[in-house]
Amino acid sequence: MIRKIFFWSHLVVGISVGIIVFIMSATGVLLTYEKQIIEWDDSRHSVLPLEGEQRLTTDEVLRITREKHPNENHIYIHWINEKGRAIPVWAGKHRYLLSPYSGETLQIGQSPIVELLHFITDLHRWLAMAAEEKSIAKEVTAYSNLLFLFLIISGAYLWLPRRFNWSSIKGHLLFKKHFKSHHAKHYNWHHVFGVWMMVPLFVIVSTATIFHFQWANGAVYGIYGEEAPGPRQRREPVELIDGKQPYESLFTVAKQHAVDNGSADWHSMWVEFGRETENTRFYIDRSLGNNYDAAYALFLDNDTADVVRIKRGSDWSKGAQAWGGARFLHTGEYFGLVGQTIAGLASLAGCFLVYTGFTLSWRRLVSPYLRKKRSLLNKI
Repeated sequence: MIRKIFFWSHLVVGISVGIIVFIMSATGVLLTYEKQIIEWDDSRHSVLPLEGEQRLTTDEVLRITREKHPNENHIYIHWINEKGRAIPVWAGKHRYLLSPYSGETLQIGQSPIVELLHFITDLHRWLAMAAEEKSIAKEVTAYSNLLFLFLIISGAYLWLPRRFNWSSIKGHLLFKKHFKSHHAKHYNWHHVFGVWMMVPLFVIVSTATIFHFQWANGAVYGIYGEEAPGPRQRREPVELIDGKQPYESLFTVAKQHAVDNGSADWHSMWVEFGRETENTRFYIDRSLGNNYDAAYALFLDNDTADVVRIKRGSDWSKGAQAWGGARFLHTGEYFGLVGQTIAGLASLAGCFLVYTGFTLSWRRLVSPYLRKKRSLLNKI
């Protein structure tokens, strides 16, 4: 009786949210290596210096950016620790890719590849709906994700064979070579994909709840006796006033600080202007922006180049650290490239689970009705 309840609940819920789950899974596959794709896309604009040509200084890059948007105080320069790499800069929401030697604008805004990734991300999060429908679409994906979690749990129970012996388990654990019918093939695939990707899917789907529900955030922070923060407030930029030190000198100090603090192999360094009066923030990162433990923020005084403060991931509250860990567990990035690959394969398995689930449901619910209808027509 219990198995029957689980089975029909699993079937009904699967049919109800299957299309949304398929969209989230398929887009998850396409976003598997998002950071690496964006990195590669920017690297295509690398420039070889002409003879005697020197890299632009931070001050020169800032001047070029400010000339484009003189009224914008919040500016980012993103240095990549690789010779010839184009320099991404932001003036507010405006992005440019500059030549590191001439300052020439190589690209305005994002490339078509990155724009496509942004669209896929929107599709993943809120079905790429416009502003008016976005809140409704967010609710749809949120509760579909929650029901997907139920499908994983109920599916784990239903996977257990009625007779617990190797012959029964083998049919649910390993792909068969030969099948008597499409139904038998899809039945086997549904069980095999489900069991092998059950744990990764459970991690991916359960961690997604923190993006959708305040109670999930509260649970993560509550484990450590903390209160979950409210929605992030937009920081208003301060007036951008240059100090006594050239920004290139501050950049040199930041690079030396990285060497002295175990980050000599830094991959990128963000320089943020207009965040605080009299200080410049450097975000030194040894990763592609997907590992909080491999990065830290360094604030330098604009007049003296002294270290004002340092903020590492370990300085966050325990709840915030747990939230950050869950965020990268969702994408698999917590375990690096291997984790991303597993997350991508799990998402692909999610697509197959939806497909085989629909075909199995069709055979159980629709095929008998069609056979009965054909039988009645033949009798006429």
